[in-house]
Amino acid sequence: MWQAHLGMDEQSTLFEEPPAPDQAAIAGVSIGADAPLAARMRPRTLDEIVGQDHVIGSGTVLRAALDADQLPSLILWGPPGTGKTTLAMEILRRLVERHKVYASSRTSPTKLRQHFPWLDEVMDTMSGRVARAEWVAEFQDLRGPEADNVFNKVLRLKHSGQKSVMVIDSWEGAIRNATDEGRGMLESAILSELEESKMSVVLITEGGKTGDLGHLVDGIVTLSSGEMEGRTSRSFTVNKLRGFRVPLNRGLFSLENGRFSILPPAVPQNPSIESPKLPPPILHPNGMFSTGSRDLDALLGGGMRRGSFVLIDLDTSTSPSAVQMFLNIMKANWVNQGGSCFILPLASVSADSAGEMLRPYIGNEALDDRVRIVDFNLDSTPKKWKVSLKGKLSTDMVSFMAGWKTLDDISSPKMLMIDYDKVQQIYGEDLSLPGFTEISANMRDYGALNIGLAFRHTKIRDDFLRIADYHLKIRSGEGSFLVFGVKPFTPICGVKFDIGKGYPTLKLVPMV
Repeated sequence: MWQAHLGMDEQSTLFEEPPAPDQAAIAGVSIGADAPLAARMRPRTLDEIVGQDHVIGSGTVLRAALDADQLPSLILWGPPGTGKTTLAMEILRRLVERHKVYASSRTSPTKLRQHFPWLDEVMDTMSGRVARAEWVAEFQDLRGPEADNVFNKVLRLKHSGQKSVMVIDSWEGAIRNATDEGRGMLESAILSELEESKMSVVLITEGGKTGDLGHLVDGIVTLSSGEMEGRTSRSFTVNKLRGFRVPLNRGLFSLENGRFSILPPAVPQNPSIESPKLPPPILHPNGMFSTGSRDLDALLGGGMRRGSFVLIDLDTSTSPSAVQMFLNIMKANWVNQGGSCFILPLASVSADSAGEMLRPYIGNEALDDRVRIVDFNLDSTPKKWKVSLKGKLSTDMVSFMAGWKTLDDISSPKMLMIDYDKVQQIYGEDLSLPGFTEISANMRDYGALNIGLAFRHTKIRDDFLRIADYHLKIRSGEGSFLVFGVKPFTPICGVKFDIGKGYPTLKLVPMV
């Protein structure tokens, strides 16, 4: 249930949205006016928490479980360094109106309290030393002798009757010196009558002996880390989630800025826009071209240098609509700053579709005057922005050059975007696009931008790579749309598309 935020469609909503809570009678601790500012400013309801909607947003299974007070026992399993502690802290951060206890066998209580002051209690499972938030007067009855242990702490939390959550990090440390009988008593103390006692437990383990815990807990989440083309890759698997159906039980995540963040889905839930608007352009930096995304610009060191050649390697498993949205953001930002664009679209997209998908974000006039799209369909309706080619080298060279030159007198700078798989399909493996060599020779001098697209390693693509200034790869992974740089070398980033403003925008979540 803890991974319910992974449910990303309407089917993951298991409870109707509960009525708004009575702010004057919220259950839990009442924070007085004399409490520290940090305590008074702490969110007291889920709706007061800003951001991370994909984690606790309305309609997710986790939000439903929190609202319904159905907080189960959970095991977080994974090798060292995979993000278990970060996820546990994220869970604690998102729980409001609960007494939060962190039992650690790896970090001193004092240091944990210094770094996470919102924790109510931190205890060392080995020595029993405890660091507490002294201002929480309501929990005076929980304070026993200074020396404590996990067993006694669990019993006191249960007997208190207060809503509480306890993280045990790690389970191996908690039972290190326990006999089999002692381990059984601790398991029984922790996992019995949790709902009746209003207590929840998160157990962190690195793969030691868990006994029957796997059968007793409500949820098991496995975290792992690895490499993807020499870059850090992090993934999770929901192995068990009693009582809830999770449409997506696998995914990728990031630990950027010490926070556990699920990488966004490949495309928005409802990618269509009812009333599209022209996006405000992201201005080209001095001596550079913007990609249309500040995050992508930053990933490339501020944008793309004028006169650059850019190769974008695509993957056949990526969503076609996500690829088109990614490319259209670049093209729209270019055209909306007065630039012109010559396009040979992806093999899977017709010239008519390419034009109609771009039209809402640049307008009719700009499409007619400053965009040219190659069309190999001889039966399609002629349009001003189309450049009709017949698939014959001798005649297409003339038509292509004529279409390119029509943009010379209209605007500057110019962008050339070509699908090299389409070139190979039409003209053969050993041929370049008619006139391309002549155009390319002058593009750097004119400060134009040359973008090549490829799904396969063809001769044309490999020739272009040898002169490319930038090399990006787009991949699909566990339902996420990923992008990373080969030249320059960058981490893998999850792409988050947003259409809420009436036009598509693009943000990146680095996988670190």
